[in-house]
Amino acid sequence: MKTTTLGAIFLGTTLFMANGANAQSLGIGAGTQGSQNYAVNAGMAKFLSDEAGINVRVQAYGGTGQSMPMIDAGRLDLQLIPSPDISAAVQGQEPFEDRPLENLRVVASLSSSAYGFMVREDSDYYKVSDIEGTSITYGYSAQPTLKFQVDGILAAGGLSIDDMEAHMVPSVPNGVDDLIAGNVDVAFFALQGGKTREADASVGIRWLAVNDTPEAEEAMQEFVSTSYIKTVEPGIGSVGVDEPTPMMGYDYVLTAGTHVPEETIYEIVKLLHDNPEKVRGILKTFAEFDPESMAPEFNGLSYHPGAVSFYNEVGMME
Repeated sequence: MKTTTLGAIFLGTTLFMANGANAQSLGIGAGTQGSQNYAVNAGMAKFLSDEAGINVRVQAYGGTGQSMPMIDAGRLDLQLIPSPDISAAVQGQEPFEDRPLENLRVVASLSSSAYGFMVREDSDYYKVSDIEGTSITYGYSAQPTLKFQVDGILAAGGLSIDDMEAHMVPSVPNGVDDLIAGNVDVAFFALQGGKTREADASVGIRWLAVNDTPEAEEAMQEFVSTSYIKTVEPGIGSVGVDEPTPMMGYDYVLTAGTHVPEETIYEIVKLLHDNPEKVRGILKTFAEFDPESMAPEFNGLSYHPGAVSFYNEVGMME
């Protein structure tokens, strides 16, 4: 069994050996340590290493705005990426205007994750519509697509960034640090991120609810087309949620470059599909993983040929 090596850059992909053995290496991108994206990609790397004997090396970046171009150029192979990020990159939307990343391909949807605005538990804010005029983390120079998610959540609460005091930060973990330090009123983050637990342990947090209506969801999708309203229930893993709370939801998508061999992707998809309990055990983020929901249609995005081959074989695509 090969082990996962964290923090090393791998340039390119080693193909299958001629005898068919799984002697291969893959480079997988990840967000900054402490972010949900780092956790899910480190977990996926360990899963592929333990279950398939693949040597997977994880390289952390400030955000997908930095790692996706590396995959597009063939200098990284894989990454679990939020669907809004890959959609913006492939379709050449801001911040990828005039430079779309045409070599990114969908492999599989692994989970539905929740994202939203956290505030201190002792604040008077309970809904997004309550925070007009307050300071909110924004900008995300290392994760530029995230500002559209902030815009979408604000829109679902009947607000816009013009109604707020924008507090510029380079990344979402930096924004949570500023919330903990008392430098900002509202921070955008992922429900399952490591910084969520840190913030709750430090100051106590609450997630703000968006309006759970078709109109609110439509307003959200004006900014993030692949998003939807996801109601989060209280319970283990839902830190800062004391009652059912509608938040922004979207899928975590395993993404690969076109340079990755079809047979490699086929084997990865088959491994994921055939081992749902093990996939759910990678991280709480994947607790709702359903093999039959691995291949949703994403407008404007194409699947990797290796994934298409498997999905056709099992009747999940036509």
